[in-house]
Amino acid sequence: MPTGSGHGTSYLRRAYPMTNSATIGESVLPPAIVDAVRASVEKISPTFFGEKPIQKANGEGHHNGPCIAGIISFFGDVPWSLSWILTGEIAPVLAQRFAGFEIPFDSADMGDMAGELVNVLAGEVVAQLEQRRIKAQMSLPTVARGNPLELVPETGPTVVHLEYTSK
Repeated sequence: MPTGSGHGTSYLRRAYPMTNSATIGESVLPPAIVDAVRASVEKISPTFFGEKPIQKANGEGHHNGPCIAGIISFFGDVPWSLSWILTGEIAPVLAQRFAGFEIPFDSADMGDMAGELVNVLAGEVVAQLEQRRIKAQMSLPTVARGNPLELVPETGPTVVHLEYTSK
């Protein structure tokens, strides 16, 4: 990975289910879920990108310039969603390492790549959650793109920003 570039930002949001009264009103994302996402990012990154990411101390939650995000929701013991946001600078680098060929940032293929990346991450998250005895199923991925990209959470849910970079 080029010096100073980032792996991306993961946003975790606690959702409010309409039918599960046991969790209505709980706005805190359980630490076990945050830990499972961290472990998943650290596990898949070396496999696909050749190095372990470095988590920044404080994720900003805001990126200037073009970004693309893969978004997946989780259902089960705790409903929540995961957004993996990649900047226009780093997305093509990660895409080439992941797919093995160049993918232009503005192409439809980049949307497919962002969806597939978050799908792979989410699959590992489900496995990590199972180890923590948390049941979870994931949705199909959704992709969002913007310049700048702004994902607006519902009022009330906890949003956790995990921002990563490389050496």
